[in-house]
Amino acid sequence: MANNSGKRRSRLVDMVTIPKQYKPPACPPAVEMNFPLELTETDHLHVRQVLYRDRVVDFAIMQLTWEDGTRHEVARIDCCHSVIHRHQFAKDGRDLDGHLEIKVIPPDGGDRWNIVHAGYFEALSVMQEEWADNLRRWRDGQ
Repeated sequence: MANNSGKRRSRLVDMVTIPKQYKPPACPPAVEMNFPLELTETDHLHVRQVLYRDRVVDFAIMQLTWEDGTRHEVARIDCCHSVIHRHQFAKDGRDLDGHLEIKVIPPDGGDRWNIVHAGYFEALSVMQEEWADNLRRWRDGQ
């Protein structure tokens, strides 16, 4: 047998083992929108959504509060890494729930945009209904 130690070896990644992930359509043709939804004088939801063919195909809804002249992220529901998921933060920055999975988004197929679109409206409703509890948990750290 010949010694191949002097030859350059390929370090290619086996693409078969890398799972496909959901990727929303690029902007453009999709359109990104950002806007606040006021809750109180010091609290609001910051909404980022990407629209494509009259559907929300990507989003993040972040609950923010102002305290001591600084803006703090309290909670967030977003869709990245092929999952709609939730974060609940503590005042010290810890993610209390970790990366709490709500719904998996398939990487391709006809339902993926419908899943994200429906998930956006469900997430928006949850964030609007639970903002006071989220703020309490942020302050209490539990």
